[in-house]
Amino acid sequence: MSEIKNGITMLGTGSPRPDLERSGPAQVLHINGMPILIDCGEGTTAQLLKANIPPENVNVLMFTHLHSDHFFGYGQFLLGGWGRGRRELTVVGPKGIKEFHETVINMFKDDIAYRVSLGRPENGVLDVNIIEFDEPGEVSVDIPAKVSIDEMVHNVPTFGFRFEMDNNVIVFSGDTAPTPNIVNLAQGADILVQDGCLAKTGIYRNTTDPELLKIWENLQKEHCTPGQAGDIAQEAGVKKLVMTHFLPNVIPEEVKEEAEEQFDGESIVGEDLMEISV
Repeated sequence: MSEIKNGITMLGTGSPRPDLERSGPAQVLHINGMPILIDCGEGTTAQLLKANIPPENVNVLMFTHLHSDHFFGYGQFLLGGWGRGRRELTVVGPKGIKEFHETVINMFKDDIAYRVSLGRPENGVLDVNIIEFDEPGEVSVDIPAKVSIDEMVHNVPTFGFRFEMDNNVIVFSGDTAPTPNIVNLAQGADILVQDGCLAKTGIYRNTTDPELLKIWENLQKEHCTPGQAGDIAQEAGVKKLVMTHFLPNVIPEEVKEEAEEQFDGESIVGEDLMEISV
């Protein structure tokens, strides 16, 4: 079992581009030892095991949005955790998450039926509690925290999450371009996990390829640079900024330096399996 009681485990800090160094986007929020999964990118279940967080102990999963890199790992998490003994699960996310979940169940209906025929109970997979939302406000979830959400700037409905528990506040931006909404949501947070995707690195560094330049220009409408992440954290009065959602071959020292030019709190370049306590 993970020993972290209150804080975050960064399971996957990558992007849609496959990367041996970074798994798909996913984090675990720990509240008094209770693990809450935020997003479920490719490799999430394996990352949970590596982090000593039994997948069957994760009973709440919250999605920031429905982009493939944030839910590629859902089928394995759903069925694998059930197979290991999970008997109840709540999935929370933007409108559309119910249809997505039902599609996954339908894809694997024969597989599930076979495993039920072996004697495994249906609960934990065929009775998943789905909670959808489509506007800012509070979300009622059975966890020891007040959960507030606000809409971000991305090309599908995307929401940031604010968790208030005891004397601590932890915020997840999800994918977003700079917006006053994330500044407001993150006010006074102990930790802000922030999209810092646009570190100029890898194939985008000093490129003259017109196609790549067009992609880079469009990405700036959907994501933040490390400097913009620092601006957001500074304006919101955050204590710790944790940047994530990196493209392959990012240079952590450059990311940290760029953020620290704007932010005078603690800047952290997220890495897979990193644990951060409050």
